[in-house]
Amino acid sequence: MSNAEKWAILEKGREKLAQRHNPWIYSGAVRKTSENIGDGDVVAVKSAGGEFIAWGHFNSKSGIRVRLLSWVESEKPDEKWISRRIEDACDLRKGMISDETTIVRLIYSESDMLPGIICDIFGKVGVMQVSTPGFDKIKPFLAQKIAEIAELDAVFERSDGDGRKIEGLPASSGLLFGRLESEKIVAKENGLLFSVDLTAQKTGFYADQRDNRRIFGEYASGEMLDICAYSGAFSVYALKNSAKHSILLDISKESEALVEENMKLNNIGKERYEFIRGDAFELIRNFAKEKKNLDSIVLDPPKLAPSNKYLEKGLRAYKDLNLNALNLLRKGGVLATFSCSGAVTMTDFRSAVAFAAHDAGREISILKQLHQAPDHPIRLTAPETEYLKGLLLR
Repeated sequence: MSNAEKWAILEKGREKLAQRHNPWIYSGAVRKTSENIGDGDVVAVKSAGGEFIAWGHFNSKSGIRVRLLSWVESEKPDEKWISRRIEDACDLRKGMISDETTIVRLIYSESDMLPGIICDIFGKVGVMQVSTPGFDKIKPFLAQKIAEIAELDAVFERSDGDGRKIEGLPASSGLLFGRLESEKIVAKENGLLFSVDLTAQKTGFYADQRDNRRIFGEYASGEMLDICAYSGAFSVYALKNSAKHSILLDISKESEALVEENMKLNNIGKERYEFIRGDAFELIRNFAKEKKNLDSIVLDPPKLAPSNKYLEKGLRAYKDLNLNALNLLRKGGVLATFSCSGAVTMTDFRSAVAFAAHDAGREISILKQLHQAPDHPIRLTAPETEYLKGLLLR
C-alpha cells in the first residue's frame, strides 16, 4: 500500500458479505484504517490478508463505517464514475416517465449504486436528499449532473431527515441548481394531478405507492376510510373510481390543506370527503367503539419499527391498527394495509395482520401482495432496499 492511499482493513472473517456485494461495512468489522483518512473520503476496503475488496465512502461517525461503491479496483469512484451511475439510473426510469406520469424516483440510493442519494422528479424539477458526507461534499456537482442528464430545469435539496443526524451532518435545504418559480409544483401520476410542496414531508410526495394507489382505486367502493392520508392520494384514486365518499385521517398540519388542493385538482367536490385531524390510533379506536361500518379502508402509517430494536413494539402497533381497521369493515369489505418499516419482513407483517384478524374474529383473504413501485428497485445484495410491504385483503 502506498502512503497516499486511504484504506480500511477488515477483521479476519468479516469480508464475506462485502465480497458478495452487500454495500454496508459496520464499524465492528473494521480492524484498522490509514491515519490520513477523513469522513467522506473514498477508501480502499481490504481483507485482513490485504486483498482488495471494494471502494467505499468512509464515515467515522456512523455505525455503517463504510458504504461500498465499486468492486472493480481499476474503477475508483470519481466524477466520471458518478456520472455513469446517474446515467444508468435515468436509463432505467425512461420507460416509467410519460405524459400520464411525471412523478418518479430517479435515484434510489444503494439500489442505484449511489448510497446516500435519493432524488425524485416532479415534472421538470428534481428534489434531492443527500445523507452521507461522501456525497454531501459534492452536492453542487451532483445537482448539475442530475439536471443535465435527466433534462431538468432545477434541482432542489431536502436533506433534513433523521439519516443526516445519524451520519453526523446538519440539516440542509434549498435550491442547488437552476431556477425555480415556486416551491409548489403540480405533477401527474397515472393521469391524476397532485400538488407537491417541496418544503413538506420527505421530497414532497410518496412515489413508492404509485401502483398500489391504482390497484386500491380499482377495488375500493362505497364509504371509505383513509388512515394516515397525508396527501389524500389513495382517496383521490378511489373517488375517481367507484368509492362514493372518503373520511381522511392525518395528524400532520399540512395534510388538510394538501388534501383539499388535490381534491380540487381532480374535480372532486367537498361533499364527497371529510378530513379529520388527529392521532390515527385514537381516531379509529373511537370509530370502532361507535360501531362505524365501512366498505373500503387504506392503512398507510409511518414507520412503526424504525430498526430491529423496535421490531417487537412496532409489530404490536401494526397488529393494533389492523385489528381496529378490521372491526370497521363490513362483510366483503376491502382493506389495503401497509408497512414501510425496513425491519419488518413480509412474513412479520402477514403474521401481525393474521393475529389482528384472529382477535377481530374475521376470516380474511389476501387478494394481492403489494410492494414499492419499480422506480424503487430492490437490489438483491442489499435486502434493506425492500422496505414497503402491503396486503390487499377482503
